[in-house]
Order: sequence, then structure tokens, then C-alpha cells
Amino acid sequence: MKGLIHLIRSNRYIITVILSFLAIGIEYFYIVCDTSCSYLRGDLFGIELEYIGIGYMVAIIILSVLKRDMYLLFLLSCGFGIELYLVGFQIRHNTYCPYCLAFGAILILQFVTNIDGKRKRLIFLSMLIALILFSLFFKGSATFQYSIGAPPVHGVERL
Repeated sequence: MKGLIHLIRSNRYIITVILSFLAIGIEYFYIVCDTSCSYLRGDLFGIELEYIGIGYMVAIIILSVLKRDMYLLFLLSCGFGIELYLVGFQIRHNTYCPYCLAFGAILILQFVTNIDGKRKRLIFLSMLIALILFSLFFKGSATFQYSIGAPPVHGVERL
């Protein structure tokens, strides 16, 4: 087990970059998908989350290539806090997007790959601040396409 951890830690930048490209690919499929997750949407300051996710992963790639450990850990910790909110959003609405969950899983793998136990305060504070700020500015919806304009069910009107 120690050998595997050492192997991951010594190749963390390469692993992080590969996972970032995988996450960008997932975001691309989410953008072109018009069936399975078209009902789950969200934005931050009017910018759709899928584009923010792509920009976020580009920043992760840049920080990994430049080997900026503290900034990389800060950004991954912020992302972890935001993913906690987004998974909670899906749970709250009982609506799950495989693309969103896969992106979140990749982000968590990146976080675990780059975690530094000596920087617990940085990790915790950046997670907490990102979670709070994101929850204040995030606008999301979980509206099924077939429910828009559909007749009422059992006398209940749809929005």
C-alpha cells in the first residue's frame, strides 16, 4: 500500500492533468447531451456550470504543469466544497446526473491525489468559504423537460 501511495504522490501532476482532460471530455458530453441530463441546469453569475467546469479544469492543468502545489490544493479544496453543495442539490431534488457525478468523482480523485496533511487549515477554510459563497450565488434548476407545458396531474398545476 505504501508503494502505491508513493507512486501516486510522485506522479500526482501527471495524474491530475490526465484526470482534468477526462473531466473536460465529460463536460463536453454534458453540453451536447440533450436527453439524460438536459433538465438539470445551473449557473454562476449567468455563466453555465459546464463552462465554468471546463475553465476550472484548465486552471487545474496550468497549476499542475507549473507545479504550484499550494494554489493547486487551494483550487481543489474549493472545488471539493462546491461539489459537496452540488451533490447535495441533486440529493435534495432527487435528480441525479451521471455526467455531474462523474465530474465530481474526478475532482475528488484529484483532491485526494494532491492532498497535503500539513495544510489542513488551508484545505478546511477554502472548502468552507467556497461552499458558502457558491451557495449564495448559485442558481440551479431541476425541471424535467416533459413537465414543461404538460397538463396537470391529478389536479395539480405544473409551473
